[in-house]
Formats: sequence, structure tokens, C-alpha cells
Amino acid sequence: MTPLHPCRPRAGALVLAAVLALPLAGLPVWTSAQDEAAAQEDDSLPRFLRLDDVLAAVDTRHPRVQQARAERERATAALEATRAERDVRLDARLEARWIEPNDLVDDRSRNDSRASIVARKLLSDFGRSGAREAAGTRHLEAAREREHLAHARQRIEALERYFDVVLADLAFARDTEDMASAYVSKERAEERNELGQVSDIELFRLESEYQTKRVQRQRALLEQRRTRAALAEALNRPDERVRDPLPPSLPLELPELPELDELLEALDQGNPQLAVERHRVEAAARSVEAARTERRPRLYAEAESGWWHRELGGGNRNPFAAGLVLEVPLYEGRRGDARVGQAVAERQRAEAGLAQARIEARNRLRELYHEAQTLRVQRDEAVWRMDYRELYIDRARYLYDIEDQADLGDSMVQQSAAAHFNAQTEFQLAMTHERLALLTGRPELSPFRQVADHTE
Repeated sequence: MTPLHPCRPRAGALVLAAVLALPLAGLPVWTSAQDEAAAQEDDSLPRFLRLDDVLAAVDTRHPRVQQARAERERATAALEATRAERDVRLDARLEARWIEPNDLVDDRSRNDSRASIVARKLLSDFGRSGAREAAGTRHLEAAREREHLAHARQRIEALERYFDVVLADLAFARDTEDMASAYVSKERAEERNELGQVSDIELFRLESEYQTKRVQRQRALLEQRRTRAALAEALNRPDERVRDPLPPSLPLELPELPELDELLEALDQGNPQLAVERHRVEAAARSVEAARTERRPRLYAEAESGWWHRELGGGNRNPFAAGLVLEVPLYEGRRGDARVGQAVAERQRAEAGLAQARIEARNRLRELYHEAQTLRVQRDEAVWRMDYRELYIDRARYLYDIEDQADLGDSMVQQSAAAHFNAQTEFQLAMTHERLALLTGRPELSPFRQVADHTE
């Protein structure tokens, strides 16, 4: 029997090719005709999902954005309700009354029912409604900022989930090649074990390694499915299937970062969360003013026209009356002090929230900035690793072709691992830029700004 060459197993090469040909993520293989028919049928996400498709599919109906929109609509309604307090109020008053008539009145009937229409309008409350309207306006501005922030965060969430899918595909390809290489080594050892060239202990070791890598590949397969489902959820399309994402070309085009001190100076005015907190502080300050004006008088204009069942001496009662009404609060106990105290405490809480948000924003900015610097160094490492693995696999192919000692399977695994590391570094650096752009309110720092403008 002719011994097998240790680096060119006949069956092992076939197994390697067969395993690598498995469809990614366990997804069915679609023909182009089937794909076009399905796309026309349900108008779902495109099969080959690109970065601009993801940005275009960010849904404003996502629950996170809907919650922020509902808060904004509630703040709008509250402001309109405050402004409506000055509107004319028209009431119909119907009274069914039974009385004991006075001896001085000719009409002895006991039915003193009446119907009237009363119109009332607030002329002045001496600053109370103005303070409440100012507070409501600030609450509305804060709600608008929160809605904008929710949409921006949802955009970042969608980008993260998209990159997770791309990385999961690369990890699955790496683990598939790793499992195939382990299978080839195991098969080679089995054949050499039959010839007495490999011990049983070594054979069991290789079998154990193969089973370990087989489990790792299964986990990578499930990770593909999980990340695809997470991307569909981030795009608010949980019932749709994410098929084959097309990763962006690497390296990504990244803008230059300004100095840290420059970004720290721009943080206070550009950060959207700080804008929300500032509006809250201003709203709380106006609420304190409104609470203090509750004790002020209110001046109304009133007009009334009515009909009475009974007549008084000398004819009917006056069918129309108009006048001014001044309401002056005289005593309300400790209610006023409690009301002002609550408003002051809310203002103090808002001021503390703004100060805490500044601290968190500055710390987060420093963290992201230093992370970006580290990732830029790691980016160079990833490029050199890719170059080395490409040269190494070319050398392995050459040695394999001349039937020299070479482990082509392991070289392919290392090249796939280098590609995964390179893509992971690029995506992490890009998302760090994206977070810095949102944190500082400087969209020019976003690497996806041009893509977003193109989709709009």
C-alpha cells in the first residue's frame, strides 16, 4: 500500500472544499429569479443589504422614537392648554329651583327656574399665565431635543447591529475553515494510525480538537442568526429576514479628529443631552415664577344673558348683564408655600441633573477620544497583519503546489482571522467617530454623513 503524502490528502481536500461551500448562516440558497419575485411580493429589505440601505431603513416608527415623539406631542398639548386659559369660555346654565315666594312679590309661583348663557374671558392674571407659558415652551423645546436624540441613537443602534451581522459572517467563515482544517488533520491521522505512524493518543487529541472547533462553528452559525434578528429589530422590521449584507469597502474614510481641548470646548453647546437638561432647568425656573404668582389677583370680563320663569315686580328681570370681575385670593393656608417649595426643589434637581450630565459628557468624550486614538494604532496593526497573512498564504500555496511541507488549511484560517480583526477594528473606529459626532454635536466627525445625505 502506498503511504499518503502528509500534506496532500486526497479525501481531506475534498472535505475541505465541501465544508467551505456550505451556505452561510444556514440560509437557503436563492436564485436571482426567486429573490426578485420575493422582493416584489413583500417589499422587504433587499437581499444584498448595503450600508446606505440600513441608514435609509431607520424607522421613525420604532418604539424608542415613538416614545420621544409622544412626549413631544404631550408637551405641545400642555403648552396649548396653558395658552387656551385666556380663551373665551361660554357656558349654558340651567337651574331648576323651588322657592317660597316673598310676601312683597305679586307673583306667588314657587317655580324660580332659569336658563342663562355666561361668557367669561381672562383679561389679566398679573404674570401667572405668562410664567406658565414660558415654562411650557421650555418643556416643549426639551421634548423636541429628546426626539431628535432618540432618532440619532436609533441610527447608531442600527449601524451597530449591521456591523455585528458583517462580523458574524466573517467569524462564521473563519470558524468554518478552522473546523475543516481540523477535520483534514483528523482524517490524515486516522489513515496514518492504520499504518502505525500515529499513536492512538494523538488520534484522540486531534478528534477532540475537531469536536471543539465543530462546536465553535455551531456557535458562530447561531450568532449569525441572532445578529440578523437583532438588526431586523433595530430597523423595526422583526418579521423580515436579513439575508446577505454587503460590507462596506475597507478601509473606511474617516475624518480627522480635532484636539481634545477643542472638542471639550464645543461639548457644552453642541451636546444634545446637555441641551435637554438646560431646557429643563429653564422650565423649572419659570415654574418657580408661576408658583409664586398663584396668589396674584385675576381679572375677568363677564357677560350673561338669561330667561327667568318668575317675574319680579315691575317687569321681567334684566335680560342681559356685563361687567368686570376681580378675584383676589385672601387666604389659602400653607398651600402657597408648599407649592413654591416643590417648584424650587424641582429647579434644584434640574440644575443638579445638568451638572451631572456635564460630568458624564466630559468623561464620555475623553473615553471615546482615547479609544479612537488606540484604535487608530490598532488599525495599523490590522493592516500589517493582513499583509503578512496574504504573503504567508501565497507562500503556503507555493509550497503546497510543489508538494513540500505546508499547512494550507491553517494558513487560510489565519487569513480569515486577520480579515475579521481588520474589519472589527475598522467598524469600532467608525462607530467611535459616530458617537463623537453625536456627543459633540459636530456632524462633520461622522464617517457616514455623506451616506446619510445621499439616502435622504
